[in-house]
Amino acid sequence: MARLLRGRWLFALLALVLLVALLSYRAYFSSTNAAIRHAEGFLFRRMSVAQLAEQSGYRFFYASNRVPGTDETDLAERFTPQRQNQLSFGSFDTTIQPSLGLGMLVNPTEWLQNEEIRFDKVQSLAQQDFVKQLREQVEDSPHHAILIVLHGFREGYESALRKTAFLGHVLDINAPVMLFDWPGDQGSGLGPYRRARDVAIASGAELAKTLQLVVDEVQAEQVWVLANSMGAEVVVNAFSLLYQDRDFADADREIQHVVLTAPDVDHQQFDQQFKRELSALTEHLTVYVSSNDRALLVSRLVNRGRRRGESTLSPDQLDEAIRVSHLTEPGSDLVTLVDVTPVNRTRNFHNFSLETPEFFNNLFLRLTNPEMPNSRPIYHVQTADGTVYSVLTRGR
Repeated sequence: MARLLRGRWLFALLALVLLVALLSYRAYFSSTNAAIRHAEGFLFRRMSVAQLAEQSGYRFFYASNRVPGTDETDLAERFTPQRQNQLSFGSFDTTIQPSLGLGMLVNPTEWLQNEEIRFDKVQSLAQQDFVKQLREQVEDSPHHAILIVLHGFREGYESALRKTAFLGHVLDINAPVMLFDWPGDQGSGLGPYRRARDVAIASGAELAKTLQLVVDEVQAEQVWVLANSMGAEVVVNAFSLLYQDRDFADADREIQHVVLTAPDVDHQQFDQQFKRELSALTEHLTVYVSSNDRALLVSRLVNRGRRRGESTLSPDQLDEAIRVSHLTEPGSDLVTLVDVTPVNRTRNFHNFSLETPEFFNNLFLRLTNPEMPNSRPIYHVQTADGTVYSVLTRGR
């Protein structure tokens, strides 16, 4: 019995030693890997114009048409979900861990608690100070450009700031990033969804004012607009207003790129009206779509019509791509339709613009090159009339 007990003690001790060794091994190599990624994050970086004195500190900007809240010191209370026809301006300084990347934020509902992005200073700015600071970053940018970002339905002010910082960090273009924050956080459900759509349509007026301010006073040589989901509704309504402005809708297009990702915009209305207006005001319009976008399928049921972000392409049915390609015109690269179905691996298939590496790679190439270069993961489907439709794949 004593021998048996001694053997069990020896076995337990050996198991404990092995466990300690394994944990030490994993801790050493995981910390080493983290250290390497941290160093690489500092070493390989393009977004220098937004960088503050601290290596991991970055400044972004916002313009908002929300009604101000009761407590400016509390982000949750700084703005309400109500719309006004006045604009508020500001900047937000963040500390972003260089190790942060795609796949780090596993659950979007935990973004507000995630320590990879920390708000250091969120401040309101008078319009002239906003323009001055933004222009300084634009002038320092090698592209002399600005990226304006819009998010979609149910997006609150604080989460919109965080998502904008994350997008700017991952895209890593050396140009200032500005959020146009509209009150899409109208609640959950059918009623709030319809209310948010009305707010999005009305918010087009404030976005139009913002775009005019950027073009006339910030004087960026390149203006890039990136809108996701219902944020696209704000964009197309802003362009409808700008289209009626003779000075803005002249022969020279003031907006270089408009990019709509999974746009939640009425399909028929987009084809008949918005496509013409957007094309008249921008040099390039790119629409990213996905046929496995469950969120847009729900939107289709609610609105009793097909949404623009919903394609009909499945990976083994390229003939369906031809049916959607009527958006583009033969011989013209003004309008580009890109289906991301083969690379859309997101949880609800709606957030590929924040979670899909292939999308970020493709977007970076489009924004930073006068003409879209050939890319290995991009395949083109050409219709009989010469229309080209693009499919983004994982490559080989």
